Amino acid sequence: MIIPYRIAALLRKAISIKMALIVFIFVAFANQDCDAKRSYKIVVMPFKDYAQMNMEEMVPDALRSMFTQTGYFEPVDREIIYEKVTTVIPGDQIKIDNITKTDGVWTADQVDLFSRLDTKIVKKFGRQLKADYVLKGNISLIGSSLRIDAEIVGVKEKETLGFVTVEGNPEELSSGILKELAVKITSFCRNLNAYDDSLSIIGLYNQGQYTFDVSEKKLREILSITGDAVGIRASLMVLYLSRTSKEENSLLEDKILGEGVMVLRHLDQNFDEKVLEIFLTSGFDPFDEMAKIYSKRGDNGKAIEIYKRTISVYPMNIAGRYKELGLLYLNSGAEDEAIQAFEKSLDTHKGNYEVNLILVSMFEKRNQPDKVRKHLEECVRYARNIEEIKAAKGKLDSLNP
Repeated sequence: MIIPYRIAALLRKAISIKMALIVFIFVAFANQDCDAKRSYKIVVMPFKDYAQMNMEEMVPDALRSMFTQTGYFEPVDREIIYEKVTTVIPGDQIKIDNITKTDGVWTADQVDLFSRLDTKIVKKFGRQLKADYVLKGNISLIGSSLRIDAEIVGVKEKETLGFVTVEGNPEELSSGILKELAVKITSFCRNLNAYDDSLSIIGLYNQGQYTFDVSEKKLREILSITGDAVGIRASLMVLYLSRTSKEENSLLEDKILGEGVMVLRHLDQNFDEKVLEIFLTSGFDPFDEMAKIYSKRGDNGKAIEIYKRTISVYPMNIAGRYKELGLLYLNSGAEDEAIQAFEKSLDTHKGNYEVNLILVSMFEKRNQPDKVRKHLEECVRYARNIEEIKAAKGKLDSLNP
């Protein structure tokens, strides 16, 4: 390919000021914080330079510097990469002679060899380097536009996870193209790791290593990157609940309700096991807490709606949810609905003494002795102590002629 003189001059200039580029990158990314419990180790391979601009090493070096400044990635040193690659390439497939460098620069043929490694070999030495990701790619010219394509290989997943492409004016190499590429790669991986990172943040908060404000900030940063990620919203609910369990805070209650509505909206369409995992590890029943907030504020209608919706989308403690639903109906004067809810609670857990006793009282008022007797017998059977047995038996005896 014949490179236009103006573009070639610009690229030669870019290469000659690589150190200045690295300084720019440091400034541009110095304020980025790591949102994860740990950084993710990434191997950045030489990029195949189809345009023959001598940028095979410049792009990976610049990316390594940018990734380091984010704190999210831990790039593997170039020297370590080359040493490891030479130990995993099958000698009968690719012959490597005199893998050395002169004045700190690898030859074009050697760089070309490394950039052409297939995904299978990339995954192999990625595992040996204990990396999470391997990044490889190529550089090309399309007309007068510079294009960089990157392939993100997941070492643990043993497959290519995705591709990222950036394109622009060569004059914007340092100020735009490479920065955009690094941001896109980081965002892509943050999306993949969002759940694990959010759990790590909650864990560090519980251990006292993160303050509440720092934890909320980091979770919201992840949410801003991942969009409407239901798992991050679930983590925010857990964070807020951990605070409201210790103190009254109407503002945090509002946040719990806000995030909970968004989570429920998602679960109505698609159940997400990650949400279950986050809630189970927290020790909270967030939807029960939402309903209690509404009830405390005198909005039994919304509290009832929460229980009815979450019984189908969050199949945890069904008996307890129906019991609470029955109490809300009872307090609202909807006795028929209350009885139905209590009976559904007993269908799931018939040994609940309290629910049976409530039904005894309701059926007494309705003058339905057969149902009163049935639930008193259940009270006797599932009584938790002698006092409860005596009370239930006393009522039962009074029904007998």
